[in-house]
Amino acid sequence: MKIEMGESLCCSFLRHVQQCWVVQANWKVSEHWGKLLGEGELEERFRGMRERFDPDRSVFKGTKDGGQFLKQGEIDAVGLGQDGSVHAMDVAFHENGLNYLGGADKRVLKKLLRTLFILEAYHPAEVERHIYFASPKVHKGVQGPLEEMFGMLAAEYPSVDWHLLTNEEFNRELLAPTLEKGGQVSDTSELFVRAAKLLELGGPRTEGSGRRRSSDARDSTASSGRAAIEEAGSKPGGAGFINPRTPSGQLQPLVRGLMRTVLEDHPDLLGETDLRNMMDGELCRGELGLQLGGFPLLSRAEEGRMVSGHPRYWSKVFGDEFYVTNNWWQAHHLENSWALARFVEGLVRCRLDHPAVPELERHRAALERFAG
Repeated sequence: MKIEMGESLCCSFLRHVQQCWVVQANWKVSEHWGKLLGEGELEERFRGMRERFDPDRSVFKGTKDGGQFLKQGEIDAVGLGQDGSVHAMDVAFHENGLNYLGGADKRVLKKLLRTLFILEAYHPAEVERHIYFASPKVHKGVQGPLEEMFGMLAAEYPSVDWHLLTNEEFNRELLAPTLEKGGQVSDTSELFVRAAKLLELGGPRTEGSGRRRSSDARDSTASSGRAAIEEAGSKPGGAGFINPRTPSGQLQPLVRGLMRTVLEDHPDLLGETDLRNMMDGELCRGELGLQLGGFPLLSRAEEGRMVSGHPRYWSKVFGDEFYVTNNWWQAHHLENSWALARFVEGLVRCRLDHPAVPELERHRAALERFAG
């Protein structure tokens, strides 16, 4: 049986960092599963992908139709979150740097589009979808096209949370947090975690310093990562598609908690002006400072959660009255967390005697910690 360390790392990351309660490596579809979309609709979506992303037929190449595209699919690691979200990861570890025949960006694009196509065919549209590509070493000439490609994917499919984890992002957002969480795990079936513990127990000695602990290695990795990120953030354009100052982890749970407080537990907190701002895309951006791809933060439940055939809002109805948008792109986590923290601070200032103030202060502190 082939053992792939990169896939094991992704499985441990999904299980312990993203807290997925079901995780599987080398995931493939079964021809016996029923599809959520009809064959005609699937074929139409496949043709749309090909026309949008492969006008010269250099990406899909000999793939004739959507059915063949599905059968070719294998995802390195898939996880189901406790909140029902789905996380799909592909990882590539090339010692001399990411390199595929025919162009790395085209091979990666085909992987990502096929992953999305599989999720559209078999997984409910109302759940959050997170799609990742991870590689620890990517040269500048490949990194640029990858970032451009991820920008196109995010613009075309804004309901999906796209993650490009390469170079320092690979260390900071994937490797380091998994090592940190793995130190508290005793499951012997996890290859990556066991390998990390083996290095901790019997790793090489450095002259004059004795054995180097894995925690020291993690600290070194994190320090070098922070230095590189700060350097990138000081340059025009930063580090490409992923904002180099973007915090790791997920902003969505903090948003859900805040929305429960202001829409369900204490609905009298919000006045008409607050609600009007939150239900208008331009006011969300101008008045609240939120980056939501032009969508408003809230929508009336009777208006539905689908926009142009895509779910733009979470399936939960908050306070039996509102949907909350699911357009929380990782590239805008920093700006959005600070914007929400300022919004909460404004609520507190206007309602100092309200019994919800202590709870609002906890939300504000959590958002500010997330943004760093």
